[in-house]
Amino acid sequence: MKAIKGVLSVFVVLLLSCSVMAQDTEDLAGGERLFDYPEVPDTIITLENRTNYIVQNFWNNYDFSQPIRNERVFEATFRDYVTFFKYAHKTIVVSCIKDMMRKAQSNKSNFLLIAEIAERALYAPGAEYWSDEVYIPFLESVLDNNMLKKSEKERYKYQLELLQKNLMGDSAQDFELRLADGSKKKLSEIEGKMFLVFFNDEECDDCTIGRLRLSTDVTLNALIDAGEITFVCVYMGKYTDEWAQRAASYHDKWIIGANDEVAEKYDLRIQPSIYILDKDKVILDKNINVEGIKTLLN
Repeated sequence: MKAIKGVLSVFVVLLLSCSVMAQDTEDLAGGERLFDYPEVPDTIITLENRTNYIVQNFWNNYDFSQPIRNERVFEATFRDYVTFFKYAHKTIVVSCIKDMMRKAQSNKSNFLLIAEIAERALYAPGAEYWSDEVYIPFLESVLDNNMLKKSEKERYKYQLELLQKNLMGDSAQDFELRLADGSKKKLSEIEGKMFLVFFNDEECDDCTIGRLRLSTDVTLNALIDAGEITFVCVYMGKYTDEWAQRAASYHDKWIIGANDEVAEKYDLRIQPSIYILDKDKVILDKNINVEGIKTLLN
């Protein structure tokens, strides 16, 4: 997963001096930086406590009421800030995000820009670190801001509603599939020990390649044969006779069906997208690409 990327480099950065962290920031921001990052006292030893300190004190010397003069440098700094979230305590991260967004309300333009940057850094398909529990406080801050127009909040409202339906640890939203043979079956009616739900589109080249790669994966096929994994292939389009004919040639041990409304229920930021569910249809992980699944399996 993308959240694992750069673990060793961040670990080293946390243990080095402030001057090294500042140099890293200069490199990331193209030779410029907003401010020196907080220097962690030597008395704070553990990784979590060191990152807690940085997250709590990161923006201490920044004036959010002043216009952001260089958006590129600000975003580079923000992305550095986000990097520390992975190692800090969740409660502290959420509290500091809310505090940051409260300060940013002093300048509407800054506030909206920070919301856009948070979306790119934490939610968008190209984000280095996907985390619903971290992104949601940003969304809530936007929706609670009375300065913003309804139209300015609309996209963030949709994102929050979608995320709240698909939180890891929650039960997966039920939906009905029209199977390739024309019959119908709900997700809740399918039994198994663990589920891989593969959301894909016929017109998506990556989806076609993904189906082929998964159908020929030796480990996955062995787990399906052993009854350890139930593979559900969901076409996110309307059922047609033409699609049904093509679907009949897919893997013969997959459960294959169509539902053109499932994207309204599920957070599907990438295509194809895979959800992992336990036997009770609880979401264990989501928005995993084909390569990620193959890595987990093998």
